[in-house]
Amino acid sequence: MRDSSITLRRALDLPPLQHARVLAGNAGIEHRVRHVNVMEVPDILPWVQPDELLLTTAYPLRDDHAALGTLVPELAAKGLAGIAIKPDRYLGKVPTAMLIAADACSFPLIELPPESSFNEIISAVLSVILNEQSLRLQRAAEIHDRFTQIVLGGGGLREIAMTLAQLVERQVLIVDQHGEVLTGSGELDIERLTDEVMMAAHGDGAEAGRWVSVKIGGREATLQPIMVDGEPYGAIAALAPAETMSTDDLEALQFAATVAALRQVQARALVEGDRRFQAVCLEELVSGHLTDRSVLSERAEAFGWDLSLPRAVLLAQAGSSSGGDADTVRSLADAARVALGGAAIVWERSTQAAALVAPRGADPAALLDAADSLRREAARRLPTMPVSIGIGRVRGDPLELRESHAEARRALEVGRWRSPGEVVTFERMGLDRLLASVSAPELSAFRHTMIEPLAAYDRAHRSNLLDTLEAYVATRNAAEAARRLYVHYNTVRSRLARIEELIGPFLADTERLTGLAVALHIHRRGH
Repeated sequence: MRDSSITLRRALDLPPLQHARVLAGNAGIEHRVRHVNVMEVPDILPWVQPDELLLTTAYPLRDDHAALGTLVPELAAKGLAGIAIKPDRYLGKVPTAMLIAADACSFPLIELPPESSFNEIISAVLSVILNEQSLRLQRAAEIHDRFTQIVLGGGGLREIAMTLAQLVERQVLIVDQHGEVLTGSGELDIERLTDEVMMAAHGDGAEAGRWVSVKIGGREATLQPIMVDGEPYGAIAALAPAETMSTDDLEALQFAATVAALRQVQARALVEGDRRFQAVCLEELVSGHLTDRSVLSERAEAFGWDLSLPRAVLLAQAGSSSGGDADTVRSLADAARVALGGAAIVWERSTQAAALVAPRGADPAALLDAADSLRREAARRLPTMPVSIGIGRVRGDPLELRESHAEARRALEVGRWRSPGEVVTFERMGLDRLLASVSAPELSAFRHTMIEPLAAYDRAHRSNLLDTLEAYVATRNAAEAARRLYVHYNTVRSRLARIEELIGPFLADTERLTGLAVALHIHRRGH
């Protein structure tokens, strides 16, 4: 808590200063006063401090008008609140140079009447400041007690939000690290904060836990990040501009964020423990080790799983085959919980997020919609990492989910084999279902044997033999291939003849055509 202060304007309303006059520098009348000092020596600068009101008779500089002229800008540079001079005895009047400098620096220069008592001024100003400090300490104790009661009473984020709203008399909301609104006071018409707002909350300026001014739903707000060991856990917002909130209000906001961080850590620990146990049980289910229906029913009831719905296994992996670190997997699982809805059963694996998805009406096509939703949400949370998704077929019997799991694993492997960021369902894998089980060197060797002479010829002559072969293999008709390639029929016949010169006869060999189709497929996949 910083020392209390009052404005210079308020200080001038105190009885010992009521007859004082501001001669110059009135633009700084709102300067804060935290201390009062008396100038008794010429070299006063080493002994002053910011937010100080300096009292003087100017006796130490009475014969040095040049020093008086430079005194004001030097004091202003030190951050003092102002200077109050009793000029009658030693100066007669305040030098013009001091007045000009005071106006130029917006540094209040106050003339005290001859009867002014420095002791009375110091006593009056410090009494008010100490009283303010006492009130602030009482307020801080109240804030501390209110939030401590929440912690001791087992209250959660809702109680924190309601208590803070009462203390600061503003609407309050609390969000997670992704901006999703968790709770708040009053009616909430906001579901999540924008990425820009969350970036402002957890940017460089918020590393030390400092509040930031933002706009939420078109309204000015003060946002305090919730941080734990430098990791963002969310934020707490008071829907009011920071300039309308008192220092006590801002400190209450900061204290609420600290208590919310404690609650979030506790809640996360409980959730993580529960999720780890659920994950073990779900792994037993999808691996086929759990075969007792009565045990499955007990676990489903305990964890709230609805296994009466037909479900499919969905596996998602971010980045490369390693799948990223634990934080990446956690973010991916959180994205799945948001995107797949409450009916989905989501858990974390070492490198993947997994889910039992219940498509609408057991429609397999709905699985692709779910996967697209997951990819969009994952892209928001992990913008630099492509997310590959594999989905098994829908099963009505939960004890058959081990088969859907095996299919999802195969689909995920195929997706990564094709390219990072693919969504693949087992039902639509086609030829890749077979090719994914063959090693990359074997695939490359097969492609090289079948079509490398054509690829080399195309590179050397800038020709289109591979494209021509692909069009012919797809249609098995030279005229149709010519239409696809937008070339003359005779051009295709000529190219096919050249192809047979390079790789041998194939036009009448069905098995060879199939092999060429596979080789072209491998080539297009980049192997």
